[in-house]
Amino acid sequence: MPKSVTVAALTHDLVGKRSFVVLVWDDDPTKQVSLPVEFGCSLDRVRTHAENAMRELSAETASISVNLAK
Repeated sequence: MPKSVTVAALTHDLVGKRSFVVLVWDDDPTKQVSLPVEFGCSLDRVRTHAENAMRELSAETASISVNLAK
């Protein structure tokens, strides 16, 4: 079965002019991620913005190094 996530929340910070989407894994609700999306993102466009944000995160983390705190 393909992995999937569900949009659990869309929040807008009006003062900071930022918007975030919270995604929850369908097969493990303990896995969640909050990602920035276009400010003022509407509900009818949230899926597209969430998919784009997830793909950008995947591309960034594909080659990221994990360091130990000093």
